[in-house]
Amino acid sequence: MKFFLRYGLLAVLLFGSIFAFGQVEEADQEQLIQRRIETIAEQLGEGDENIDYNTLLDELLYFSEHPININSTTPNELAQLPMLDDIAIANLLDHIDANGKLLNIYELQAVKGFTIGLIRQLEPFIKVSDNPDAFTFSFKEMLKEGNHEFVMRYQQVLEQQEGYAPIADSLLEENPNRRYLGSPQKYWARYRFTYSNKVSWGLTMEKDAGEEFFKGSMKQGFDFYSGHLFVRNLGVVKAAGIGDFQAQFGQGLTFWSGLAFGKSSDGVSIKRNAQGLRPYTSVDENRFLRGGGATLQFGKFEVTAFGSYKLIDGNITATTDTLTEQEETVSSIFSGGFHRTPGELQDRQSIAEAVYGGNVSYKGRKLSVGITAVGYQFSKPIQRSDALSNIFEFSGKQNSNYGLDYSYIFRNFHFFGEFALSQNLGFATTHGLFMTIDPRVTITAMVRHLQPKYQALYANAVTENSRMNNETGYYLGFSVNPFKNWFLNGFFDIFKFPWLRFQANGPSFGYETIGQLIYRPSKTFEVYFRFRQKNRQLTESAAFSDAPIRGIENELRSYYRLNLSYSLTKEVKLRSRIEYSRYQRGERDVEQGFMLYQDIIYNPLNFPLSFNARLAYFDTESYNARIYVYENDVLYAYSFPAYFYRGMKAYVTLRYNIYKNIDAWVRVSNVFFSNRDQVGSGLETISGKHRTDIKVQLRFKF
Repeated sequence: MKFFLRYGLLAVLLFGSIFAFGQVEEADQEQLIQRRIETIAEQLGEGDENIDYNTLLDELLYFSEHPININSTTPNELAQLPMLDDIAIANLLDHIDANGKLLNIYELQAVKGFTIGLIRQLEPFIKVSDNPDAFTFSFKEMLKEGNHEFVMRYQQVLEQQEGYAPIADSLLEENPNRRYLGSPQKYWARYRFTYSNKVSWGLTMEKDAGEEFFKGSMKQGFDFYSGHLFVRNLGVVKAAGIGDFQAQFGQGLTFWSGLAFGKSSDGVSIKRNAQGLRPYTSVDENRFLRGGGATLQFGKFEVTAFGSYKLIDGNITATTDTLTEQEETVSSIFSGGFHRTPGELQDRQSIAEAVYGGNVSYKGRKLSVGITAVGYQFSKPIQRSDALSNIFEFSGKQNSNYGLDYSYIFRNFHFFGEFALSQNLGFATTHGLFMTIDPRVTITAMVRHLQPKYQALYANAVTENSRMNNETGYYLGFSVNPFKNWFLNGFFDIFKFPWLRFQANGPSFGYETIGQLIYRPSKTFEVYFRFRQKNRQLTESAAFSDAPIRGIENELRSYYRLNLSYSLTKEVKLRSRIEYSRYQRGERDVEQGFMLYQDIIYNPLNFPLSFNARLAYFDTESYNARIYVYENDVLYAYSFPAYFYRGMKAYVTLRYNIYKNIDAWVRVSNVFFSNRDQVGSGLETISGKHRTDIKVQLRFKF
């Protein structure tokens, strides 16, 4: 009761003042990107701050600067816009075929299923042109009209962290991993050339904090380099590239490199929209392919082939067989990409991985069918620990997967799914149905079943289990417009795991649900309330059970959020949020959390300086009750940290347009903990109550 009394008044004061204001600015692409980031961040490890989300949002950022001409586009191009489903795309193209080209964006209101709200979301990414001349490729024209972009970024924690503090030589000799080898600065740089959506080449570089730079173990400079040359839609060549790339097919059961959006507050947006081959421009050192591939298009048929070879990080151990011969095996593969200590460097690029495969598909406007086959080869055998939960996990040096995916539209019904098989005859399948049963009601249903022995090393389907096996689930999502300006959406997902898994020593089950009510009376105001709850089963904690065999207990997380977006003028936007979290494991006491923030966004029309600032207060009774919050960042950077314990956080992100094609960003953030004397853990520990982060970025376009 004291917890609610303490913060109830704060909420009343904040939101009471909000409703005193009148108009607000329309939701823009930044708000759309924020919601998409929140979706994937909550899905992946409850907000892993080290994940690079650029690969998910590159297309949105590109189309915001190069809008799609909907009078001369393709289903594949429109499918890259996450707010459009396949039924809407088919309806749009059918409308243009029947009635001719559009003259104005708002003629989209005549297209079945296109509401004012949907059109507003599309507006930053599309255009209407009555002169969609055929594109002809010319090397001379490409060099003349192409766009170059060079971005470089520096960032650092200003306080001294444990990993950089002085240490006695004797202690360091005893444990070399007690200190980082490199400096606390993080550097990131990217050069990219694009010509329309036809040609792209570029180079991305990154040095993480703690890694050496042009010395020691990193005499080559940056720890990670990524480059690509990619072409699209040039005659029969739909896509072709060399260097680093992504490959995505079907619903992600057979093969899907990189990240993907899944369960979200949208409710109905659950279908994967595979893009086949695409260039890679991120710095995630694991979720990509390195080699080459091509997709050839013959009418409605597409044929894709690709191959990849790269070195990856893994923990190498020496095992002895019955003949006393030693063999190196891999006990685990690391995806963090950090190489800051001798121990991390020992695991760096210790395994060679080869991936090869292809896809043949038929892509019609209503019916699409694809067949995918992939194989993997490792230089050293993977041998996981003998824990019972690992019995069905992949072990060995090679594996293969085969899949059949489909998508079919019949009137207002969209059927989609995939069947997949692994080399050990493990089976997995997922099937979904998207239904527009009324202009105001849309429902998505999906069922999935992945056998415990299914093994797919590059799968990324819509599941609860990150290992892509050992799961059966039933999903129901909805989007309802019950009254004018009111929207209700969300989902309910039930899942069960028939075999043991990490932190669960027996078969288990759980559920997740989100409900979101939005009030949007005009394009200038929005308020929503969201409820999210997730229950899963874990092994009873040893600290609370002295039984020789511990059983299974429930872990329940609940979140309640109220969010408002509004503005004082066309140049000054305000955003406010209050969120309450509730955590309980087994029969133990409930742990609670509270967070409140206020944003101010200043974006003048005719002045080179703009900024985004936040002041947040948080108070959680434990780390378990933490609350994840999206933070605005510099261009191409995304922050989704956890707020926990008690304190305040403030940040400001400044952008200055130095010249027509030169932009500069500076971001400074500080978090203060009132009930802690140190921040962080391990080598990231700061002695004190504060942590200050700074980022400086420059972008040149020419």
